[in-house]
Amino acid sequence: MYKIVITLSLQLCISAAAFGQQAFIYGDMQRSTLTKTDPAYRHAPPDAVERWKDWKFGIRIHWGIYSMMGSDASWALPFSSPEFRQIYGTRYQFFDPTEFNAAAWMQLMSEAGIKYFTFTTKHHDGFSMWETKTVRESLRLTPKGIRSGKGVYEARVIPYSIMDTPFHRDVLAELVAAARQRGLGISLYYSHIDWQDPAFAWDPHNFHYDAKLTKQSDPVRWGAFIQQERRQVQELLTQYGRIDALEFDIGWPKEAAADMAALAHMSRDLQPWVLLRNRGIGAYGDMYTPEREIPPGFQPGSPWQEIYPGGEAFSYLPNDIYKPADWIVHTLVDIVAKGGNFEVGYGPMPSGRFPEEAVTRLRAVGKWLSVNGEAIYATRPYSKFQEGDDVRFTRSKDGHTVYAISLKWPGATFRTKLVKLGHGADITLLGSRAKLAWRREGETVVVEIPRSLQEKRPCDYAWVFRIRNIEE
Repeated sequence: MYKIVITLSLQLCISAAAFGQQAFIYGDMQRSTLTKTDPAYRHAPPDAVERWKDWKFGIRIHWGIYSMMGSDASWALPFSSPEFRQIYGTRYQFFDPTEFNAAAWMQLMSEAGIKYFTFTTKHHDGFSMWETKTVRESLRLTPKGIRSGKGVYEARVIPYSIMDTPFHRDVLAELVAAARQRGLGISLYYSHIDWQDPAFAWDPHNFHYDAKLTKQSDPVRWGAFIQQERRQVQELLTQYGRIDALEFDIGWPKEAAADMAALAHMSRDLQPWVLLRNRGIGAYGDMYTPEREIPPGFQPGSPWQEIYPGGEAFSYLPNDIYKPADWIVHTLVDIVAKGGNFEVGYGPMPSGRFPEEAVTRLRAVGKWLSVNGEAIYATRPYSKFQEGDDVRFTRSKDGHTVYAISLKWPGATFRTKLVKLGHGADITLLGSRAKLAWRREGETVVVEIPRSLQEKRPCDYAWVFRIRNIEE
């Protein structure tokens, strides 16, 4: 049964490019009509923002029923056949990730140099990865149950969460507890929409889409989707202690803009320090998150993070094509030089373990960061983020140190025109204690790289020159 389902789903899955073509449907809701906040609203405090910006490197984890189905998160659902949807509705009854181990996940993150993670508590399919009690009170038309002896599907009222699976454990609670033991930051993803709940029937992708649904036409059903999210967000922000970031996705119709603002207020009241992603809540958000498209330069304004899958999909796909470790390192360096954070996306397998391809790459990145993390963590952008195609810059927060990061091995000398040195400047290559000789050739600083470092480089992928005593 399991193998048949995966084969079927792979035939029905939609590529990331096809998903992008559908993005216009949600464009207005993602951008939000909330272009300014009301005077009473307060954003996350500066110390919370600075702490988040110091982390730099995180991981985005998509995991749920879709991990059994060969789908990029739950995106196969709205573009698939009724038969696929019917099969999808039964999968929670077979979701039993017996190899899930929260401590092992956090151990891997620590080995990878990851400082925080974002976990998908509920994607667009409405399945909750924590012990929610909210859905019992919604207007959900129930997912179909197991086939009965007569060959028909039974309808059953269920909360539709991880607690309704054979696994029957609060995954989120275990992850939060394990993260706190490791001192890792905790961020939660939550989708504003639910394709399977008729209370959200204003959404064109909802299985019960009703173009005529408005607050005036059906105030009870309209109010149900608002209350459902309010209650679930309240659960997430009250049952698991301090949460560092709450990352919403998509949004609500324009007619519900005031309710979106009220949701942001409620979240801020419950956890004043939490950073809110701006999707759906617009100006009430504290950060924005481009996906699969890296900004070309500095991004002024709100804190930001790039989100990019380490494979072709954010969640687990059988036979996915994984990007190499040097791509992760180079992407991290580029984004940090531009003032952002970077979350690489990986999804665990249905068993609860991460694919070995993801594990080996993360550990390789961690090895690089163990040598060069000084140039990444708790840094800020330099006056220029780039020199040529292969050099990026960061600086220490006190401004006394600049890090020139070469994405290619420079050879016998490293050259820069952007960094001006004082007479007492010293330059070292991270991973080596030796001070490097340097000289000026006109406006160019030329750094000599000794034979010992040519023969035995301190790391792979990219090399960091620490430059102290600079002239601004």
